[in-house]
Amino acid sequence: MGVRAAIALVLAVLAARAGAQTRRTAPAPGSPEALLAEVDRLGARAVVNELYEDDTRWDAVRAGIASGAKAWLEVARRLKREAETSGPGQDLTESVAAALERAPARVLAVLDGESFDADDVCSLNTIEDSLGSDFQAALRTVERRQRAVASVAERSFAGRKRDCLNFLNELKREVIRNRAEWFPGGEAR
Repeated sequence: MGVRAAIALVLAVLAARAGAQTRRTAPAPGSPEALLAEVDRLGARAVVNELYEDDTRWDAVRAGIASGAKAWLEVARRLKREAETSGPGQDLTESVAAALERAPARVLAVLDGESFDADDVCSLNTIEDSLGSDFQAALRTVERRQRAVASVAERSFAGRKRDCLNFLNELKREVIRNRAEWFPGGEAR
């Protein structure tokens, strides 16, 4: 084998390894990292509109956000800024509210007043319908969220924690007060 052939072989092997390395490090399609890259490339408005039109992908995004994983909450934060208030904006808010039970500190971190705030995520304004049609289940959901938020010890979130708990307390009072109207047909327990 000549020198040129040996160099060509070495370059081919290096190129193949570099390609394999790139494929291994590229984010998986549908992952929060891939969606954030899409937002960077296409803009949040285009991405949220495309996702919202595809029920399967949108449901996966909502479930990811509701998990409370940091990367998924960042997806929610970035998409919410450009989402229509009703429809996708409402869905994103409900998903972040659901994440309160799993990752309250991470949720409080995204209540920055730009994309989300305590009034959106912790209050009656947007999550009444998302509590479902069963009074007891709705009440348990609100109470789980109250306990989760109350457990956050980070001092940097003290103001957001206080605001969120105040809204959750108000939500609980409203769920109880409006039981007959919001949960018709439910048996008294």
